Amino acid sequence: MKKIITAVLAVTMAVGMLTGCGSGSGTGKKVASGEKLVIWTNMNVEVDTIQKYADEWGEKNGRKVEVIHQSPSVQQFAQAVKSASGPDAVVGIPNDQLADYVNADLTAEVPQDLYADQDFSDAAIQACYVDGKRYAAPLSVETTALFYNTDLVSEVPKTWEELVDQAAADGGVQFDATSIYYDLGFVRACGGYIFKYQDRAYDTADIGLDNEGSVEAYAFINDLCNKYKLITADVTADIARSNFQNGKCAYYIGGPWDIDGFTSAGTKFAVAKMPTFHGQPFVTPVGTQVSFVSNSSKNQDAAWDFISYLMENGALGMYEAGDRIPAKLADQKLDEIQSNAYTQAFVEQINDGEPMPTVSEMGQLWSIHTNNIRSMWSGEQTPEEAAKNMVTQLKEAIELMNSGK
Repeated sequence: MKKIITAVLAVTMAVGMLTGCGSGSGTGKKVASGEKLVIWTNMNVEVDTIQKYADEWGEKNGRKVEVIHQSPSVQQFAQAVKSASGPDAVVGIPNDQLADYVNADLTAEVPQDLYADQDFSDAAIQACYVDGKRYAAPLSVETTALFYNTDLVSEVPKTWEELVDQAAADGGVQFDATSIYYDLGFVRACGGYIFKYQDRAYDTADIGLDNEGSVEAYAFINDLCNKYKLITADVTADIARSNFQNGKCAYYIGGPWDIDGFTSAGTKFAVAKMPTFHGQPFVTPVGTQVSFVSNSSKNQDAAWDFISYLMENGALGMYEAGDRIPAKLADQKLDEIQSNAYTQAFVEQINDGEPMPTVSEMGQLWSIHTNNIRSMWSGEQTPEEAAKNMVTQLKEAIELMNSGK
């Protein structure tokens, strides 16, 4: 993730002499011509496409725009924005990184009239808020769904309870079941949660991974290993992907990023929405690529206007360039997207999804969760003990994390 920013810091500042006409702006407001906009993007495959839309917007508004691929750390970004040639905005960064930039006081709040929350997937909007304030604009969304081998499966079960029985007989199901990324749906279906979410903010002191529902979910995950013999501790996401690609299992939980590999390998597969669990929809984590503006930028209005232009006009181009599913609901109904069966399965699943908590404290959970699941599977802990240890360890890690503040 961390890349050298020397090239960015060498960018020189350009001053435009044209008067902005405003007719081509994303927000419909007049944008004054002037300094070059510098846009960083975490998206590698799509950087040329973003530059194309930047050139369109720039021509209509009398500005030059340079789009540069960067995956900076917060510290690198904080140093870069001090330069006159530093980034005005970041376009296309995973939402789970947003809170770190907000907490470092590097981001501007989104103008109230930039976009309407109701025009976008719920999960995408939730991803743009930190502590009740809107700091980013949603660009694209992604999640996981159920892949199945069409040579081994004729009909996908409607529930997880049915799936495990079928998978035990017909070739198995594989995913990294030590990770909260894949286990979230079991926890949420039973009434558990990571951090309590209310009024567009997370309460990191209220952790729901050891309540009665979460314990029930972890008991089922324990059964996947010790009763149904479908999962083992050594099955990582990469191993699960390889086994499915080579026809060694019937089901696999993966994302749009897996499709090209399976297609190239000749794997016979299809994609379906996740089965329900415990009578509830299976909540999968929705990752949102978001855009934000530096609060150090002297070009904040122009930067937001370009972001708005990209949101309004770039959906199809971004989808064609990198299979990015638009966050905007109307764009998800474009013919080119509706006609792709794989994409439609993911769009349906996104409607049952939610983002991982957009708080810095979330970073403390990953290894704690994995280690306790493995300990449960080995018999060292019961599901209840594993759940309680998770919460105890997470609280301790958060306290240590915040002790220097």
